[in-house]
Amino acid sequence: MFTMVRLDRAALFCADEPLGGAAAPQLHQLLDEAITEGAHPVVVDLVAVPDLDEGVVAVLAAAADRLGHSGHCLELRLSADRRFQLMSAFELRAALAEGYPEAA
Repeated sequence: MFTMVRLDRAALFCADEPLGGAAAPQLHQLLDEAITEGAHPVVVDLVAVPDLDEGVVAVLAAAADRLGHSGHCLELRLSADRRFQLMSAFELRAALAEGYPEAA
């Protein structure tokens, strides 16, 4: 479901299919490992993802909060060249409302 690429300290996560509940545990594990290892920036590219569910949103929100508490941000990429730097669950949900109003 997700592809992860590491470049030095940066971590890029990409997906190109709908992200249902089965994706949440994998995403949680990958993000947790990257954040624990001190990755930054942490970039999640959802440009090619047609829809996602609340479980994935919850994982992304937790990652944004965790990164924000450490002084970093979760960088989110959505279709139509929308880019966000997020440091909280609130900011993440507001950003996702632009691309996935039913999930935010």
